[in-house]
Amino acid sequence: MYSVLRNLKKIVPALVLATGIHSTSASAESTVVVELFTSQGCSSCPPADRVLTELQSVKGVLPLSLNVDYWDYLGWEDDLALPGNAKRQRSYSRKQRARNIYTPQIMIEGKMDVIGNRRSQVMAAVNAYLAEPDRVAVSIAPFDASSVRVSLPANGGLREQAVIWLVGYDHAVTKDIGRGENAGESITYSNVVRDWQEAARWDGSQTLNLTMNRPKGDGGAVVIVQMGEVGAILGAAKLEY
Repeated sequence: MYSVLRNLKKIVPALVLATGIHSTSASAESTVVVELFTSQGCSSCPPADRVLTELQSVKGVLPLSLNVDYWDYLGWEDDLALPGNAKRQRSYSRKQRARNIYTPQIMIEGKMDVIGNRRSQVMAAVNAYLAEPDRVAVSIAPFDASSVRVSLPANGGLREQAVIWLVGYDHAVTKDIGRGENAGESITYSNVVRDWQEAARWDGSQTLNLTMNRPKGDGGAVVIVQMGEVGAILGAAKLEY
C-alpha cells in the first residue's frame, strides 16, 4: 500500500544508517512534527504505528497519527479517520508533485516524505531535523478549564503568511480489527488526531497571542506554525492534559 521512498535528499548522510533516535541532539529550540497517515484497513501500517508510538518518548518530537478512510472499501471502516486527514495528505501530494497517496506515509516537518514502516529511515530523518532549530518560537499553555493560550513572538516578518493550526489528539486508542487486511489484530494508535482546525494566519511582523477553546481529544493539544497549509513547518509546541 505504499509507493517508493521520496524526497530523502535532506537527510544528513552520516545519519542515514542510524537505527535509533538520539534525543540529546535536540536543543530546547528544536521540535520535529511527524505526521503518520495510517489506516486500520492497511496491512502495511502496524509497523509504522509502532514507530510512531516509539517517537512519543523522544524529546523534541511531536508525533501525530492521522487515520484515513480511503481503504474502507477493503472490508473494515476506520472509525478514527477524519475526512480532513486524507484531504491534507492529498494536498501534500500535490505540493510535492507526487502521482499518488499511500499508507503508511510519514511527513516530517512538512518537508520530507518517508515510508512509515521503514524504521531506520524514519529515525535517521527525524535525527537530522532535530539538529535544526525552529524558525518560530511557539508556546501553548492552559488559559482556563476550557481554553488554551497560544503565543508567538514577532520575528521580523515571513516571506508569506503562515497558517496556525490547533490540533487535538487522544494519547492512545486500541482497536480490535474485525475484518479486512488486519482482521484479528489488536492495534494501538498513538497521538490520534481528533480535531484539526485553522486558528489564524500570521505574517510574523507582530507578536501573536490567541485564546481558543480546547480542541477535541483527551490527550492534549498541539499548535503548529506552517508556511501555507502544507508547506515547511516553522515551529510547534504541545500541551499535554
